[in-house]
Formats: sequence, structure tokens, C-alpha cells
Amino acid sequence: MVAANSIVSVVKNLAVVLCGGIATGGSVLVGKYLGQGEMEKARYAGNNMCYYALIFGVIAGCTILLIRPLVYSIVNLNPAAQGYLDGMLYISAYYWIAKSFNSTTIAGIFPAGGDSKFGLWCDTVVMWFIILPLSYLCAFFWQVSPIFLYIVISLDELIKLPIAFTRYRQFKWLNNLTRNFT
Repeated sequence: MVAANSIVSVVKNLAVVLCGGIATGGSVLVGKYLGQGEMEKARYAGNNMCYYALIFGVIAGCTILLIRPLVYSIVNLNPAAQGYLDGMLYISAYYWIAKSFNSTTIAGIFPAGGDSKFGLWCDTVVMWFIILPLSYLCAFFWQVSPIFLYIVISLDELIKLPIAFTRYRQFKWLNNLTRNFT
């Protein structure tokens, strides 16, 4: 199981690096255009970054699914453990699509346009007031299966996805934050 975890961990870390790179690159591009007062170019760059984020999210999810045979060839698991791992890999594959988009918008594009408070509130409310209490109830009171608990723990990005997408489409993040000192 340790070898399986390390392989999945490597893929997840690569996905985190890709998501962080897209978010940072998007932040720089959007900030550059907003600083120059070019709102349409900033909107276009934001749209492109979101598109690339979704593509890389799908690639990360597909990579997780493609390494499943490699993981199973390395480790020898009993049927129950293999079922848990299989379910968790499928859940992780979908999770990374939402994670990629959310990290690009919430951690990249929105702060570049001066909308960083949205990310703070979105992450805080979803994690501390929805996911953690629900996970606690599922684990200790309702004693759900490990796969269902993993689904609940992974719901944070799926909950934030429509919220972040709506906020993105409202274009409240399109603000010029520079000052003219002349």
C-alpha cells in the first residue's frame, strides 16, 4: 500500500504544480493587463487560463486513471483494500478537474484583479462550515464507509466550482489596482 500511495502522491504533486503554475501565470498575465488598463485583454487572458486549467485538470484526472494498472502491478492488496484504492483513484480523477479550475480562479485570477477576499471567504466557509463538520459527522456519528467518507472529504472543490465559476462570469475581478502618481 505504501508503494501505491507514493505513486498516487507523485501524480497528485505533479497536478498541484501544474495547477499552481497555471494560477500563478494567470495571475501575472491578468495583473499585467489590468495594470495597463486593458480590461478586454485581461478578460481574454482570464478566459484562456480557465480553459487551460480545465484541460490540465482533465489531463491530471486521466493520468490518475491511466496509472491504475501500474499501481496494481506494484502492490499486492486484498480485495477490500483494492476496492477502496480503486474508488479513491476514481474520486481523485474527478477532484482534479475542479481543483485545477478553482486554483486558477480563486488563487490566481481573482487576487490579480483585487478580489482576494472572495477566495478567503469561499475557502473558509466551504472547509470550516461544510466539509469538516460533515466529515466529522460521517466518520464518528454515522460511521459511513471509507469510500463515502473520502467522497465527503473531496467535496470541497466540487462545492466551490459553481461558486467560483459564477463569480468569474460576473467579472467582479476586473479591477485596475494601479495608481497614477502623475
